[in-house]
Amino acid sequence: QLIFETFSKQQIKEAFKRIHRKHTILFCQNNFYLLTTKMEISTTNQVATEEGKKRILNALEYSKICNFIQHYHGLAIDCEMEMVNRVFTDIDRQTLKSILQTELSTRLRAQHWQNEKKAKKYLKAFKDQVSTHPTPTLLLKIACLEGMSPMALCRTVLQEKYKFSHKADLTRLLKYPHLIDDPKLAANVIQCMCSDSQDGPLVDLRRRILGEEYEFKLKEMATAANMHYYDENDLRRLGYDKTPDIKMIVPFLYKGEVVNWIESKANFGDVKTHKWYIQQQLYSYSNRFGAGIVIYWFGYHEDTPRLPDNNVGIIVLDDFPSSDHMVFLNICDDANPTTDIGTESSLQNCTS
Repeated sequence: QLIFETFSKQQIKEAFKRIHRKHTILFCQNNFYLLTTKMEISTTNQVATEEGKKRILNALEYSKICNFIQHYHGLAIDCEMEMVNRVFTDIDRQTLKSILQTELSTRLRAQHWQNEKKAKKYLKAFKDQVSTHPTPTLLLKIACLEGMSPMALCRTVLQEKYKFSHKADLTRLLKYPHLIDDPKLAANVIQCMCSDSQDGPLVDLRRRILGEEYEFKLKEMATAANMHYYDENDLRRLGYDKTPDIKMIVPFLYKGEVVNWIESKANFGDVKTHKWYIQQQLYSYSNRFGAGIVIYWFGYHEDTPRLPDNNVGIIVLDDFPSSDHMVFLNICDDANPTTDIGTESSLQNCTS
């Protein structure tokens, strides 16, 4: 979980004393945030995998999870805890969190216009209650009653109160709630920010860090497998606009299929999400570079690899390709053009 604390300038010295080694500091203007390190993210995923929990789901399993999310009344963070600790204990934690994220993002988009229509009602309810019960959890309670994301409610209330003409002004207050001139409202926004596991600036930051962590993991595993590749930065320098995470300098075979690139996705690959990725990214990669692999680190729906859309040259996996299924071109030995990567003979041939 993302850990959040904000300190004033006067508190910085004291705060530094309390920082444990397992936290990373992110500085942002006059505030800094404590984040769990990348190592913790990896450890969580590894533990779940070691326990043999499922990441590839059949239609019935996926449907049960979606139904549970759709009929759950309460905060997303509580829904997540229920699924992980009580209801779907045989399924990988990150898989459940990713499905929850997708389902609630869809709901959030659908509710947007309804929230705007009820903005006056929400602001009035907050003002009425804060005058008699000035607690920092009022907006959180309203969000629960209305079945809303706490941060979506904060956006609605702040927009109604301040009538922003530019979205950037609203975003600024959500990122830095200490700038809100009403201290009671500011306290409520901070509480919502810390209690919303699916929306808001902290969640956006966590997702970006998670994506970068798994891109780094992909590159580490590719390097360990003795692959030679270009990363996104290399490809952009060569003039490419849409680029996979790694592009093979020399293609390899995976179960007899030629692989030219690998794309990392730190989420669950349901059918709808995968089709969107094909339309936005993967088709372009296949069209430009040839066939490749997309890795959904948190698993996928069993129908995803079977989609006819994958016939353009897309292989779907939930982990880095096994060395048992990969065959690489040995550019050092003309007599043996292909050999399993990492074998003793291939390494000896390449030492000269």
